[in-house]
Amino acid sequence: MIGWAIFAIMAFAVLGLLAWPVKLGKPALMLVAAALFTAAAGYAWQGEPGLVGAPAADKPQEMAPDTLFASERMRFLNHYGETGIALGTADAFHRFGEDEASAWLLRNAIVKRPADVDLRVGYAHALFVLARGRMTPAVILAFDRADGLAHKDNPAPAYFRGLAYLEAGDFDGADQTWRALRAGLPVGSPWIAIMDARLELLGLLRQRAAQEDAPPP
Repeated sequence: MIGWAIFAIMAFAVLGLLAWPVKLGKPALMLVAAALFTAAAGYAWQGEPGLVGAPAADKPQEMAPDTLFASERMRFLNHYGETGIALGTADAFHRFGEDEASAWLLRNAIVKRPADVDLRVGYAHALFVLARGRMTPAVILAFDRADGLAHKDNPAPAYFRGLAYLEAGDFDGADQTWRALRAGLPVGSPWIAIMDARLELLGLLRQRAAQEDAPPP
């Protein structure tokens, strides 16, 4: 019975999180409920929920490391309220290898808040991860849409586009994107110091990569 109680608590917690504050639509919640029902059926069939719990052997759960986006978004994107919860949940999906679920969650959030630039930036990066670190046309289009909605004083879409190029190993793409962003910043913008530091770091990374690729003397 303890096993079933734990399962029920976890199921209601998942449904509660997705219904509020993520606020998934009724059709999406029905799909999630169906998935949970299927999991319960499999648990009843293959497991033994009636047995008394016993300590299990320690087995570390493998999780993917945080992306650059996951760490940088905490500095430059909203991490409070519904937007922050959606972005944080999407990052958690990435860590567990559920990249498609991450993109789907953010897309659903954008349907409810289409003018939310931070959600659109997160969705663009989720598509980038889903594409195995490639700047596909879909990824570029998603960044373009975020950039089109952003105010002139919000350089986040361009910054995270450059970061995606960097994650993809495209130093030229990152350099061009960030230099264009830096050139368009108004005098006194707090982003000037940020971009100068990022461009300096990018230069060091390019030098290191060139040294590693150079043939031995």
